[in-house]
Amino acid sequence: MAYQSYLKRNPVEKSVDQEEKFVDQVETIIQEEPESEFLGNQLNNGESPYNSIYGEPEIEVNDNTLTIKNQSMTDVVVMLMRVRDNRIVRNHYIKGKSQYVIKNIPDATYYSKFYHGNNWNPTRVIKSRPAGGFDNDETFIDSDEDIMKFEVYEDGNYVYSSQFEITLETQIVEGKAMREKEIAASDFF
Repeated sequence: MAYQSYLKRNPVEKSVDQEEKFVDQVETIIQEEPESEFLGNQLNNGESPYNSIYGEPEIEVNDNTLTIKNQSMTDVVVMLMRVRDNRIVRNHYIKGKSQYVIKNIPDATYYSKFYHGNNWNPTRVIKSRPAGGFDNDETFIDSDEDIMKFEVYEDGNYVYSSQFEITLETQIVEGKAMREKEIAASDFF
């Protein structure tokens, strides 16, 4: 509830737009998210909460990997997006202050999207299906300009594979940041 302190003492309806002096009388401005009934709920690292929407993960037996180091306090669902057809080929839940290695990634070019939040609610509806989502601190990030090309190739007697690493931080280190942008939930899913 906004303007809680003022309204308790002065239960008269006021409009900030119409009465500028009203803002000067407010002691505290509080913007609270409703408390989640799933407070503290999390999935296990590596779970794929959106397979029911996007299908089973595409897996290729190889050594291509993507390591996600989540150094933020919020949990995240990482979507690995294939550039060619803009398809989600993998989705994985990663708890805050932990990491997860996505393995056996098929050869292709990808980018990633990140759904951050807290308090996993398994009853949240996504694309008309109960698939789950965060109740609090939601942000939706698209990094479609940061391209990763995964490929396995042979050179003489050696076989090479691709390994990428993404570190999600709450503080951006200049020169090492991804080119990411915040997007709406409707653009994410």
